[in-house]
Amino acid sequence: MINQTLKVLFLSYFLSSCSYFLTDHKDDYLKEKQEKSLSLPESISTRPIIDYYPIETKNSETVGSSYNIPMPQQVFSSGTSNEVRMHKLGLIRWVYVETLPSSAWPMMNDFWVTSGFEIAKSDPTTGIIESTNLGKDQNEVKLVMKVEHGIRQASSEIFISHLIKIDGEWVRLEGEENLEERTMREVLDYFATTPPSGGTSLVALNLNYGQKAALVQDDEESNFIELNLEYARAWAAVDRALKEALIDVNDLDREEGVFYVSFSKDEQKGFIRGLFSGDSFNGEFQIMVKEIDEKTCRVTINTEQEEAKDYERELLSEINQSLS
Repeated sequence: MINQTLKVLFLSYFLSSCSYFLTDHKDDYLKEKQEKSLSLPESISTRPIIDYYPIETKNSETVGSSYNIPMPQQVFSSGTSNEVRMHKLGLIRWVYVETLPSSAWPMMNDFWVTSGFEIAKSDPTTGIIESTNLGKDQNEVKLVMKVEHGIRQASSEIFISHLIKIDGEWVRLEGEENLEERTMREVLDYFATTPPSGGTSLVALNLNYGQKAALVQDDEESNFIELNLEYARAWAAVDRALKEALIDVNDLDREEGVFYVSFSKDEQKGFIRGLFSGDSFNGEFQIMVKEIDEKTCRVTINTEQEEAKDYERELLSEINQSLS
């Protein structure tokens, strides 16, 4: 009798447990209430909290209904090295890092925390971090860092600005008090000495799509390279790309924005070209760098040789490949 009673109790417990596990609880979290945030004493500081896994906000009418969730985007860097260096062009300085901006972003947040700067604003959607007021007396002064996608694929460029507020407008702080170069060297040392974690910020993924060089074909089927750069950097970038592509520059005119180049192409390639002379092409081209606005330039190609027009896109592609 006792054994039968125990069996009945065990069976009842087992069935009640199964009913819990067999019930669909996937929407239970929607019924949870948000509790008050933990408050820390003023003497204790903490890193800013970033939502690395944001959930799309839905109104109350859609709760419980179904909708399609997009597939996750590729978040890994394709860079094969950890190259870090500082560039300078006129008054412009930046740190080049061979990693995607979504990977550089969390490292920059770590840098700001360890460097002692207090963060007033950290926005992964724009790649901007701002310090609290660094000014003395009545002056408002701040450091602003911006992470952008570089010209090359899977690369980042980090800019530092030391700004002061004058008559309601933020302008660059001049003189010995400017901290831009010193801070950039600290950023350079940080990336050079800190091993890459391999992590990435999901909320900063949109920064990966801000590439500064793109080969474009307009409605009239004209080909050009669009550079999201100011003219000085665009000119220097094209000059470097021509050298890396081993394209001969016969002459140049920076004021007019023109490179005069020679471009040759063998029709037969590989092993066959080594056995037979084959046909080859050698033409003269003008590579023009035109400023569209303060932050955009366009690279186009022109030639007076009729037979050379068929090679314009190929030459443009080689330049774009060297740029990126």
